[in-house]
Amino acid sequence: MRYVVHGDKVFPEGITEDPDGRGFYVSGSADGTIYRGERGVPDTEVWQEAGSDGRDCALGMAADPYGRLLVCGGKDGVLYAYDLATGALVARRAVGTEPTLLNDVCVLGDHAYVTDSLRPVVWRFGLGADGVGEAEELVGLTSHDPGDAYLNGIVPTPDGDGLLVAAQGTGELWRVEVATRTASRVDLGGVPVNGDGMVWVGDVLYVCDNTDEPDGSVRYWLTALRLDGTHRAVLAGRWEQRPEDTPTTVAHVGGRLLLVHSQFAMRRLGRPVEPPFTVGELDPPL
Repeated sequence: MRYVVHGDKVFPEGITEDPDGRGFYVSGSADGTIYRGERGVPDTEVWQEAGSDGRDCALGMAADPYGRLLVCGGKDGVLYAYDLATGALVARRAVGTEPTLLNDVCVLGDHAYVTDSLRPVVWRFGLGADGVGEAEELVGLTSHDPGDAYLNGIVPTPDGDGLLVAAQGTGELWRVEVATRTASRVDLGGVPVNGDGMVWVGDVLYVCDNTDEPDGSVRYWLTALRLDGTHRAVLAGRWEQRPEDTPTTVAHVGGRLLLVHSQFAMRRLGRPVEPPFTVGELDPPL
């Protein structure tokens, strides 16, 4: 099944599960529209209009424990927070640096953690019933030139002590220890994983993986990893996706994987975009 995301220039990018376990939210990178869908209902609906609250881009999203949807605003450097029940904007927190590109967000305990794709930095925001705290820099990943890393996907580690952060630009996966504010590479066994969105399903980490080939082409994969210890991951499977879809992000809703079909590759290849944009649904392969 494919869910329709209406609009000719949406270029959807992010997706996250609604806490009710049935619904999901999809973000539009080109204009900031946020859509809400329901499993089994073919059409999504606009939940936040394009340009609302000055938001002209929406990327990664996550729901927090206090009934808020957290939304990364991209190059404006803002994390937006919306009341899930009313849709009202309840917080707008800027990181205050330039250049910046807030790309993806996850929640661990009473904090939100956000990747910055233009600086090798993970930002942290406190979460509580009374609101969302100001941004602070948790950790910097500095093994490469800052422009190379292109940090993207982020998820908590299974032990709850840290974060896994995908460096899409270098094909690396990092483990960040929250308590010590330190980071180290995960051993991928020599297999580059150019990770965009990621989601856990049991002990399997599914990654939207866009791999640069030696001939200059890009291949798009749904890649599955299993952690082998704390700092090592093993490739468990890889399933190629169509460039026409260009999956960027993946969510796990009602036992199924939902893949956002951004069609970003169409722009890269100079080919026409083919609306409607969609979100694909499939059983977890493992």
